[in-house]
Amino acid sequence: MYRKPLLVNKQERLTEKILGKTVSKYNARIFSKVRIADVLDINNSGISNKEYTYALKAHFDFVITNEDTIPEFIVEFDEKYHKYDRSAILRDELKNNVCCRLKLPLLRVTSEYFEKIGDFPSILNWITELYFTHKTFLDVQAQGEIPLDEPWIWFSVVGYDPFIFSRIFIQKAYGEGLCGEPIIRVKIGSRDERRYHATLATLKIQENKYLTSLVECSAINFFAVPSGELSKEIAECNIAKKLMCPDGNKSEYHTYAEVSKLIKEFDEKYIVIIS
Repeated sequence: MYRKPLLVNKQERLTEKILGKTVSKYNARIFSKVRIADVLDINNSGISNKEYTYALKAHFDFVITNEDTIPEFIVEFDEKYHKYDRSAILRDELKNNVCCRLKLPLLRVTSEYFEKIGDFPSILNWITELYFTHKTFLDVQAQGEIPLDEPWIWFSVVGYDPFIFSRIFIQKAYGEGLCGEPIIRVKIGSRDERRYHATLATLKIQENKYLTSLVECSAINFFAVPSGELSKEIAECNIAKKLMCPDGNKSEYHTYAEVSKLIKEFDEKYIVIIS
């Protein structure tokens, strides 16, 4: 027996399962572990020699296509080591560069995207729905049924904001004395030519006691929901969930000095957009 295990791990199988529940509604398909050069025409494409060589060898985690197997967008599942392993970071940069140059939408996700949100089974389900809704919006707009100057504002088009529960919960919690502020404070920043956006969210519980959440998102050529807005929504949602479980791990709480250090580190790593 010389068989090797399948080239997908547990988290990737879950990613594929979540995607499958949504894309099938739009007659779309999912392909996993597809070589980049089999998805994109890289010959004479203008990418660098290094990017070209990488595209010949590397693969995409998941390629979502239409029913005619024309690629729609890419989903990459990033495990924790993608944040600190130098070789993984360099590979991600090459893949990001190729998708950016050749105009292919790419969404990077983590296990946070598996969380249920509102009426949606997961954040990833919600984002996938937004992608296809946005595509329909552009098609209808091109046909003249929607004015060309009308902007895409996802929550007004979809008619439902699944993250609003977190803001409502915080306001109620403040009224009941469970936290020291009625809103979550956020800092939003970007790095790597705005290919990554991050949000540092903080909520004062009481004097010298805070909840925090740092979320980084990457969505290249993915216009259905801006990655900066996405990072903010997830970070605020994380804060609300932590406050809902006050008897949870006490290590979730931070002192004012610790929060100040987090803010300083954030300012050093990202170009701050909203503070």
